[in-house]
Amino acid sequence: MDKYQEWLEKALQNLPRVESDRERLKIPEPEVVTAGTRTVLKNLKAIASVLNREPEHLMKYLLRELGAAGSSDGSQALFQGKFTSSVVKGRIERYVEEFVKCRSCNRPDTRLVKQGRIYIMRCEACGARTSVRNI
Repeated sequence: MDKYQEWLEKALQNLPRVESDRERLKIPEPEVVTAGTRTVLKNLKAIASVLNREPEHLMKYLLRELGAAGSSDGSQALFQGKFTSSVVKGRIERYVEEFVKCRSCNRPDTRLVKQGRIYIMRCEACGARTSVRNI
């Protein structure tokens, strides 16, 4: 039994240290620029990519939540109105809670699948399926 304990301790010492990060989902800070009465979100595509969502879906949500008109060219978004970086960041965090994180296991490993006229959020980690509201 002593040999086993020695080997076990030696093996444990040789294992690499793993630093676990509490929050796996690292959403980039919104790059917001205000010009007159317009606001530009420069990194819409980067944020959507991290969230594993289409930029159009995120854009549609932001337009509805900000109550503004706007457009996007895929990589950045243009909103009619003045919005601070913290306001945009708050709306993106709400989007993550509603359309990205699984309601069962709270992991961000989900995909949106359109079935007919409704969206189903399917979790790749636990297999849960949840319907989400249309935007």
